Amino acid sequence: MVTGVCFQHVKDIILQSNPLLEAFGNAKTVRNNNSSRFGKYFEIQFSRGGAPDGGKISNFLLEKSRVVSQNPGERSFHIYYQLLGGATSEQRENLGVTTPDYYLYLNQSGTYTVEDMDDRKEFTDTMAAMSVVGLCADLS
Repeated sequence: MVTGVCFQHVKDIILQSNPLLEAFGNAKTVRNNNSSRFGKYFEIQFSRGGAPDGGKISNFLLEKSRVVSQNPGERSFHIYYQLLGGATSEQRENLGVTTPDYYLYLNQSGTYTVEDMDDRKEFTDTMAAMSVVGLCADLS
């Protein structure tokens, strides 16, 4: 059934967009290990039968100061640590990246890990979500 496959694909995109946005928009704060540092308005469109058949994000407001400055005990956006911790050595070499303590924008707080969060696994999940929503995930 082509229609069922299309609906499932739209549902997968909608479901996978949230973890993807969290990777690029959530950070560790002193009070919350997975704090949302963004605001979004997500509009889902439904068919007459009630199945999702589209959607869009109208606004994505990112707390930009989080990129360049963190307080003690905090981290920048999760995606940086996911990439640096989860990419293969070949991918890191191809991208010219190293460990988080090397980067001024990541080393100010001295906090590189989050309790109960596996950056390697999260990186794999983020890359899978990128693929589902149609973003190229090639890091070679």
